[in-house]
Amino acid sequence: MSYEYIARRLAAEDAALGQTRLVVAHLGNGASLCAIEGGQSRATTMGFTALDGVPMGTRSGQLDPGVVLHMLDSLQMTSQDISHLLYHESGLKGMSGVSQDVRAIEAAGTEAAEAALDHFAFRVRREIGALAASIGGIDALIFTAGIGENAHGVRARICAGLGFLGINLNLEANAANRPEIGRAGDPVRVLIRPTDEEAMIAEHALGLVGAG
Repeated sequence: MSYEYIARRLAAEDAALGQTRLVVAHLGNGASLCAIEGGQSRATTMGFTALDGVPMGTRSGQLDPGVVLHMLDSLQMTSQDISHLLYHESGLKGMSGVSQDVRAIEAAGTEAAEAALDHFAFRVRREIGALAASIGGIDALIFTAGIGENAHGVRARICAGLGFLGINLNLEANAANRPEIGRAGDPVRVLIRPTDEEAMIAEHALGLVGAG
């Protein structure tokens, strides 16, 4: 829903931009990324469940299946225990030992908190590179959702290692959460756009009601 909304909004803003190669980073308590080409989704970090992909507020993100076997066999954890751990006590909350809230993690300033933010940024950065490769390049990177729209420090950590793709931030624009935060003249635009999943759900629900 979020990616459909962002793709439509960008196309409405700029028809040419809507037909280019986009990587959208939906970063909030739930986090994922999507490669969009010509207005169509081509690849995503999402999987069979909400646990796959990048670390999230309380969810683990991508995990070696052997870890689950270890918890079952060596730690004698039940499936319910493992499910609770992976869905509710992992991700930024588990790594930082503080909270799933990025503001609280940044304020804590502990070694574990810094490591959690660095790991989150690394995993998002890695997925941006992979998704760009899946569509043969990238013309714009779009940040959305709670962290993506508001956490300028996290965006800076993510983009710090993406200069090789032509992604560089205008630090002043980034700190102010402006709609466009990339460096002028660079080959890849970097944008912030709010998402509205509820609007897309309502639109599709209305379509189904109308079809009935």
